[in-house]
Amino acid sequence: MDWPARSCDDLPADCADAIAEFRTLLDRHLRSRPGDYLATFLDSLAAEEEYHWSAALGDFTDDFYHLACPHCAEQVTIAIGDNGRYSAIRDWHLGAVDRRRLRPASSEDLTGTGRWMHETALRDGRAALADGIAHLFGKAECPHCASVFDIADDYASANRPVLR
Repeated sequence: MDWPARSCDDLPADCADAIAEFRTLLDRHLRSRPGDYLATFLDSLAAEEEYHWSAALGDFTDDFYHLACPHCAEQVTIAIGDNGRYSAIRDWHLGAVDRRRLRPASSEDLTGTGRWMHETALRDGRAALADGIAHLFGKAECPHCASVFDIADDYASANRPVLR
């Protein structure tokens, strides 16, 4: 039997109605405030074709995002968790060196995926998740050169897989 040549890229287009229905079911489940909230939230991101954030987002209890400063290329660690919300240079022996407080995005400044994530978390009573998202989509200062950059934009551009 000859099967037509197809790629997995065709799958989402062929299943658009099923994916839209799945999004609705996931949102209904999120509104019920389930025990598996974060897993469902991540599945919702994937259903919205935000595969990168679906794979990279944590629960913000002890999350670290590593990226190169877009201005000087120094490796910067972004910490968002119970131990603080800061950018720092990591030293193997000394830990986080020269911490700088993150500047969270305000609700009004959030757009696109960041806004959707933040509003959904707030709607569902997940204040810690919403706060982490505001910090992730906010700004950081590089401890090496003192330049300020958008955390989520720079992290995503450095780590998002290339989609054809």
